[in-house]
Amino acid sequence: MKLHYAMMAPNPDRVRYFLQEKGIWEQTPKAELNIIKQDHRKPEYLAISPLGHVPALELDDGATLTESRAICSYFESLHPEPNLMGLDGRERAIIEMWDRRVELSYMSQIAGWFRNGHPAMAELEKPQSAEWSEICQGRARKAIAFFNERLGASPYVAGQRFTIADITLHVALGFGRVVKFRPWEEHANLNEWRDRMIARPGLAK
Repeated sequence: MKLHYAMMAPNPDRVRYFLQEKGIWEQTPKAELNIIKQDHRKPEYLAISPLGHVPALELDDGATLTESRAICSYFESLHPEPNLMGLDGRERAIIEMWDRRVELSYMSQIAGWFRNGHPAMAELEKPQSAEWSEICQGRARKAIAFFNERLGASPYVAGQRFTIADITLHVALGFGRVVKFRPWEEHANLNEWRDRMIARPGLAK
């Protein structure tokens, strides 16, 4: 098994924080890529991940997993404690629902805002669309207000305990800093939740 990842990128960070919370990051065989240098587009990596997706998990039987949540699900099956994805069918569905809400309504909008509006992405996102960046910015602001309201009614994103949905929101907030978006400064519930997240050893680095 080998995990191909990149530092300071949202989907690889999602897996990294998940494994750190599991206490297995250090023992997991890894290979680090540099996305800015386009390591993920080199032929040797495309042979592993044909779409150039990062992270990618090579399994011992030759199969490869390339979606961050799928990789987390695989590690959850190997290391079920601490449980981060649900103890029964009902809880797993609720956690997945909230995790997907964060991913689709917020994290993907931050990605669109950044990829289409930041000069550093000009070589990776061709063509960039300033109009789409503005649309994504508006959607991200609307979505984070929804999650702030949620965190006023529930201590964690998916309910009463820490789960992968909290990891995804934590990663998305960090990703937002590249476009200088710091929504916790204007949303009190989000700020209180964030303080608790960055105090966790598994999320602190």
